[in-house]
Amino acid sequence: MTKMETLYDLLDNLIQLHKAMYTLAEQKKQVLIKGEIDELVAITRQEQQLIKGVTAAETARQNTVRELSSEKGFTLQEGTLAELIKLTTSAEEKQRLSSYREELSRIVGELRDANELNQQLLKQSLSFVNMTLDLITDTPEDDYIYGRPTHDIKQANRNFFNKKA
Repeated sequence: MTKMETLYDLLDNLIQLHKAMYTLAEQKKQVLIKGEIDELVAITRQEQQLIKGVTAAETARQNTVRELSSEKGFTLQEGTLAELIKLTTSAEEKQRLSSYREELSRIVGELRDANELNQQLLKQSLSFVNMTLDLITDTPEDDYIYGRPTHDIKQANRNFFNKKA
């Protein structure tokens, strides 16, 4: 297998891993809406495994790009696909690498949007939980309606009624 074929396989793998993460993000959205904590924990564990896979695949991709560039006599600054596309001379390789880059960019954008929505849902859930806890754990001293009036209120009542009249 050539280095380019290895790179194509790694890019396919990265796309599949990101699609799987997007699917989990969509599942997480439904779980957050329903408030199912056990399922949320399970999805988070699956995401952690996928993140490890993405990290490993990305490291392998960067190494492969470096090897490819050194074989062809290129010097890459960052080892990105955009750099490799610019330096590649074959029209077929440029087109194929460009399509991989576009697909990765698209799925990563969708994943980012889904994660931002999930983050907002989590914030809303935490806000609701905090509000509920505040209501449940409210101290009786703060209860102005049914609690005993404080000294200041009694003083105000004395001034309100005129005993001389």
